[in-house]
Amino acid sequence: MRRYQIVLGATAAGLAGVLSYHTVSAGNGVTVQATGSASSSTGSASTSAGAGSSSTTASTPTTAGSSSSAQAAPSTTTTAPSVRRAQGSEEQYRYGLLELQVTVSGGRITNVQPMVDEATDPRSAQINSEAVPMLSQQVLQAQSANIDGVSGASYTSAAFEASLQSALNKLGR
Repeated sequence: MRRYQIVLGATAAGLAGVLSYHTVSAGNGVTVQATGSASSSTGSASTSAGAGSSSTTASTPTTAGSSSSAQAAPSTTTTAPSVRRAQGSEEQYRYGLLELQVTVSGGRITNVQPMVDEATDPRSAQINSEAVPMLSQQVLQAQSANIDGVSGASYTSAAFEASLQSALNKLGR
């Protein structure tokens, strides 16, 4: 009789462990495990998320009592990176019209926002209001038009990608 409670508890604990495992790209091609705040003698990663923003910090591996063989952090300059913007093509799709503006600063995509987001009905407008921010976040993480899209918003995702690629082409990316 109590065996099911043990099995159910162990299953829940295992499922919680699997669901809490996240990988976060540190922006330099290195993937670090970010489950809350993990630290060890080989490195640490911490994440904080709130109000739609996240930040990731990764330290370089060092051992106590020895000098680090990792390269020093690049020096910063006081010149501001060039900020360029381009508007993508207006994309007509089954449920509306979508046009994006992409902002690139210092060679990185820093902002993607819709300039035109006209849905043909209230349900499509609701889907777009949820899908477009998710798609924008995917672009900021991928730094390209190679994104997954949003389930349940296939037409919006396709129009988003087309307008995004058009803007990136104008920016020479």
